[in-house]
Amino acid sequence: MKYAALLLGLLSLPALAEDDAGTASMVIETFENPSAPNGELAPRGVMEIETFEAVDAGAEFDAGLALPVALETFKTEPAAPTVRIYGWTSGYLAVDTRFDSPRGAAGAENVAEGRVRAVLGVDVKVNDHVRLVLEGRAQVRGATQREFDRAKGFFEPMLGDAFIDLYTSKVDVRVGNQRIPLGANAALAPADALNPRDLRESAGELEDALLPVFAVRAQGEIGKLSWLAAYVPFFQPHRVFVFGQDEGLLQPAFGQSFDNRRIDPSVEDYLQDRVLETQRPPPFVGDLALRVSGEGRVKVGASWVWMNEKLARVKMDPELSRVLAAQAAGRTVDQAAAVSVLNRFQAGETLYRGFYGRQHLFSLEASALLGPGQLDVDLTYSPRQTFYDADFSPVDKASVTFVASYSQASDSPFLYSISYLGMALPDIGAQEQLIILEPATSVGAPHTAFFHLFVGMLGVSVWDKRFELSFRGTFEPVQRSFSLAPRVTYQGIDGLKLFLAAEFFEGSPWSPFGYFGRNDRLMVGARYELF
Repeated sequence: MKYAALLLGLLSLPALAEDDAGTASMVIETFENPSAPNGELAPRGVMEIETFEAVDAGAEFDAGLALPVALETFKTEPAAPTVRIYGWTSGYLAVDTRFDSPRGAAGAENVAEGRVRAVLGVDVKVNDHVRLVLEGRAQVRGATQREFDRAKGFFEPMLGDAFIDLYTSKVDVRVGNQRIPLGANAALAPADALNPRDLRESAGELEDALLPVFAVRAQGEIGKLSWLAAYVPFFQPHRVFVFGQDEGLLQPAFGQSFDNRRIDPSVEDYLQDRVLETQRPPPFVGDLALRVSGEGRVKVGASWVWMNEKLARVKMDPELSRVLAAQAAGRTVDQAAAVSVLNRFQAGETLYRGFYGRQHLFSLEASALLGPGQLDVDLTYSPRQTFYDADFSPVDKASVTFVASYSQASDSPFLYSISYLGMALPDIGAQEQLIILEPATSVGAPHTAFFHLFVGMLGVSVWDKRFELSFRGTFEPVQRSFSLAPRVTYQGIDGLKLFLAAEFFEGSPWSPFGYFGRNDRLMVGARYELF
């Protein structure tokens, strides 16, 4: 998985020459040396320089007079606009390797799905100082449960990259929908948090899941230091499925606390983005980012981000939570608790709240070429971040995240990368367990929670690079959960790639990858570069 980042810095070129009226011209001539016998020329290298005043072009002069040597001047012609049209389309069909959910069950899995994505854009370089980009995106998705129960689909158009670049000798400014990369690691940098992501599928490249956000970005150089400043005035969250989809936040391990059978499939996916929210951050109380980096054999940098979290922080009244859980599980609801919830609701109490907290990210980064590959390192500290305990109640914890990756940097038929992500969360209470990140055995004493994740990719190109065989894997050692994703890609026509792939998830139901254990599937798909 890769992030794609584009950085352009165009500087105007100075004129080749200037010819102002009245400027003295010079010619170099050699003269006979009067002191030399018989009028011999001065020795080699001995020259006298005679200067002439500029002559008016309209003045009359004697043909026998020496004339100045005129320098021809040129004016730089303004660059003509250039236009580049680009676009691609991709799609896949997927079928589960096994059908786990019985028919008609609440939150049953989708056993088959299809998706088509398309991107079309135009990139216009007006001149050396102005560039315009306008991009449109669209996707179509369909999914069904076994026996074609609850079949559904949606069409979703959206604006992609859409910005104007202004280049000057001191600073470059970009305004509009854009991608703002931060950190050294292309895929896992914890500082890279300004752009929300589309978390509703896992089959595509990670860069395809990045959502451009409206922002103002300025960048430039001071000596050997590069700097970047960005402001995102309007809030945009991650795109997620909360329920009713294989990538939903509420998987079967969560329990039967959300019965989607009460919602018609034709409107189910249109409710997803707002179902956890009760409020969003106001306009202009946006995200800020500053980054400074230095060039050299080892590129080092530092950044600060002050931002709204991109996933809603949900607070539910404990009494309401118990009533809903009993009702969804088919147990007898405590009548006293039900009456209490109803009375409090009628009295105007807030029993449910979904909002977005703010957090700081302080980061250091470093990159260097090491042998045939590149080593990237990121370290990020956040004094407050939202996590969830075993009761799915939000808790605030400080966090330290460390990421190191080594990836291919030279041309080779072999493709490889290996990454490690580690997280430490101090001051976890004796009865607290961070759900998904920690096993249940961690409860019993105050402790620091540690999370470790290894991500690797190994591939090889064969048959004149027409076939690419690759294998991606992730492993989380504390609860020993993992995922595997083999893929075969064939490119026999320029711009067209066909692939056959699979995804497998293993682990206990509350482990990071076991939580999605019912979503094993086989896929076939294609990607075509239109322009």
